[in-house]
Amino acid sequence: MKRPNSWFPAAAVLLAGIVLFTGCIPGPKPPYLIDQNTLEYNTPQIGKVVPFKETIRLERFGVAQAYNSTAMVYKPSPYKMAVYQGDRWRVNPGDLVTDFLLRDVRQAGLFQGVFSYRDGENTRYVLEGGIEEFLEIDEQASGKAVVSLTITLLDTQSKEVTKRIIFQKQYKADEPLSEQSASALARGISKVMGDLSALILKDIYLALQTQGK
Repeated sequence: MKRPNSWFPAAAVLLAGIVLFTGCIPGPKPPYLIDQNTLEYNTPQIGKVVPFKETIRLERFGVAQAYNSTAMVYKPSPYKMAVYQGDRWRVNPGDLVTDFLLRDVRQAGLFQGVFSYRDGENTRYVLEGGIEEFLEIDEQASGKAVVSLTITLLDTQSKEVTKRIIFQKQYKADEPLSEQSASALARGISKVMGDLSALILKDIYLALQTQGK
């Protein structure tokens, strides 16, 4: 006579106990969610301007390697860098800064036409830039958002290479943060970018006015 399998009833009881204890059969873990952050500020108003009958193209800004990713970087202490684990920038800071400055130059009405590097248009003026700092720096219980940019405005129609650079200037500003968090950093960087954008727009307009005299 064949001996019955005594292990099957015991296994069934054990499985039923697991289901009753956990409420369900174990399954795959839900995906780890990352909050995506972007900039948000209104285009600066620089007063009444007379548009130049020329066109300009904004090249994509370069980014220092320490910030050349979508990581939201903060500096908790000297010689140390860290990133917020549950948050990232929606896109690379180079794209963030380029796209928002492109919007600002267009809405400011300084030029007859404003194009991005994606358009491939040949324009008289070209605006280039680089991001040197784009982070939160913590100081004891508080912190500040810091942005440092280098801007170069070029006149491509100038026959002399040395005279193609209309101006090259570094811009840097910071904004105190209400707390040390990714959302506070996004708000702080937005405030700083709004302030820097206003300065850049004014400098472009004044430089071209001077050039035309």
